[in-house]
Amino acid sequence: MNRFFDRYEWRREIPRRAYARLDDLEPIFAGPDDALTLILDAVDADWKGFAEGGPFDLTAPEPKTGLAERWQRKFAGEAPEGPDGYDDVPIYRIEISLSHRDWLHSTFPRDEEPWITLQITEEGNDLPVDIYGGLFAPATRAYLHAAPTSAPSGALDAIFDMELWPDASPEDLINALQAPCGLSALVCFDVGQGSASALVCDCGYPVYYFDVGRGSGRNAPTAPQTIDFCTCANPVVIMSHWDTDHWAGAANHQGLLRRIWVVPRQTISSTHTTFANDILAAGGRILVVPNGAPPLQWQGPAQSYDLRRGTGKGRNGTGQILIVTDGASRRAWVLTGDAGYHEIPHPVPNDIAAMVAPHHGADMGAKSVPFQRSAQPYARLFYSFGPDNAHGPKTPATSHPVSATISAHSNANWKHGTWTPATPATSLAGADVLATATHTTTHLQGAAAGWTAAPILTHLPHCANAMPVSQA
Repeated sequence: MNRFFDRYEWRREIPRRAYARLDDLEPIFAGPDDALTLILDAVDADWKGFAEGGPFDLTAPEPKTGLAERWQRKFAGEAPEGPDGYDDVPIYRIEISLSHRDWLHSTFPRDEEPWITLQITEEGNDLPVDIYGGLFAPATRAYLHAAPTSAPSGALDAIFDMELWPDASPEDLINALQAPCGLSALVCFDVGQGSASALVCDCGYPVYYFDVGRGSGRNAPTAPQTIDFCTCANPVVIMSHWDTDHWAGAANHQGLLRRIWVVPRQTISSTHTTFANDILAAGGRILVVPNGAPPLQWQGPAQSYDLRRGTGKGRNGTGQILIVTDGASRRAWVLTGDAGYHEIPHPVPNDIAAMVAPHHGADMGAKSVPFQRSAQPYARLFYSFGPDNAHGPKTPATSHPVSATISAHSNANWKHGTWTPATPATSLAGADVLATATHTTTHLQGAAAGWTAAPILTHLPHCANAMPVSQA
């Protein structure tokens, strides 16, 4: 395991030079006068492992050749020969705040594709940056000494991207995703500023997880003290997309790492690649859904499943969205990940029993019009976010969910109880809403929804590894 995932032994020193790639940008939509936070995935550019003879020799004329063979062995369940550089490479997370105008006129990247080189100092009057030496570590203040310059992108892509990973076949994907029995509950767990949901079978066990995230980086303090997951029935993990807050709950969780993971092919970098390496090292399997693949549709004993890629851009917009339809009630569960409603390619369900709001209740833009609530008396809308979550450099910072999201869902007939656009998430909502937290320091714990009424959970309350689910 890389020290970046260690909750206690993260790296305290800062890199003097870093190769970095844009990992996230908050807020998603910003006006010309708004401030932005750029979240960069980075590695120490002066690490000896990048030098001649190192495991990730950036001077090698054909860096892909040996790496392709190593990944093929890993995906086949074979241990590669020699030291594994993914365990040792110094990984960092770097957050930089800029005005929207400054960002547009800077050499910082606009998307996840290009790599850049940063020069960093411990002191100075340059642009301040926050350095995280671990996924759950506190920030260290440092300074950007010079404007970003280019980096050896070809070699870094070979090391820290998915291009050398094999695609899964449609047969392997469908075989892995087959449901052992019918579903009775959709559970949204309290993991802080992140997303983690379980599809629970009639026997009471999670048989699928749709994301297994938690709060990390700046939002690591939003997570409850214990993050754990029931793996008694060997659930399949479906990852909506590769943003850290949708998989960080599985870091060093051996029960989840040993599972089958169904993931989209997207642009990733050092943190994600190292995490994937941990899955394979633990004996888990990664099934990569190819770009351009047709929808993954399968039939279980009592429900039908429809897993498709979003039609937007970036990781959020091209993530996987799952809609499950119950055969008896003809009602649907909608799991959106971080994709806007306008980026969901499925036929719009006529009758939604439960839906997870996109991106923790972020403003997804005017095009993202929420799916309508039907006239049925029972329906639930989940908001998964962490108490006191913060995004962007504003004072006070933006917190999910935002007023625009409450208004948009209210206009689609989703009843928010005590929540109003002026005071979103400041109390227990009631009505249709089940939330994992409030905007204060309150954890509300997990929540569950059924098809036509609140479900009764039989196994999760008694599993030693399951987090509490107190709302239904």
